[in-house]
Amino acid sequence: MDGKMPRPKLHSDDTILAAAQKVLLTKGPSSFTLSDVAHEVGISRAALIQRFTDKKTLHFKVMERSTQEVRDYFAGAPKETGLGPLWAMLTDLIDGMGAGDDFAGYLLLEWNDVVDAELNRLARERNGMVLAAIRERLPDGPHHPDMAASLIQSVIQGASMQWLIAKQGPLNTFVIDQTRRVLTVLYPAHHFD
Repeated sequence: MDGKMPRPKLHSDDTILAAAQKVLLTKGPSSFTLSDVAHEVGISRAALIQRFTDKKTLHFKVMERSTQEVRDYFAGAPKETGLGPLWAMLTDLIDGMGAGDDFAGYLLLEWNDVVDAELNRLARERNGMVLAAIRERLPDGPHHPDMAASLIQSVIQGASMQWLIAKQGPLNTFVIDQTRRVLTVLYPAHHFD
């Protein structure tokens, strides 16, 4: 050992991955470069390569971080059953979509989730966690929980696509309204505020 201490990291991996996600959403997964991310973080491209090897690895790490955020969210979310807790969870999740300013970027990321096996595995895990969380909060009856959960999730995903094509107000407001509509059809005796 030569007595030299390794240089301290000035930027955490989490900071770099957050910046990489921002660049991915802005430029898209095929157009972003390691130089773009390095510039966003304020580090050299060489330092970025030393920590994340290449563009594909960095993209995967961003999506792995996103998947972990979903795991953490559901691990800490209340597990109560019923339409009130279900609605609270759904509105919280949908509010997290924001107004939709960078939604087109998310759509580009979704395409990579379709064509790349590793990213697809993470996307299926995230999708499964949302579906399971909906199913777990549904009341007993009158609908089969698997069918109702799938329908609710489909409306959320479909409403997101509807909004992208014909924007009507903020994304989160539009998707909440569409989700309220399907829940009102499924559970007409309950009022979803």
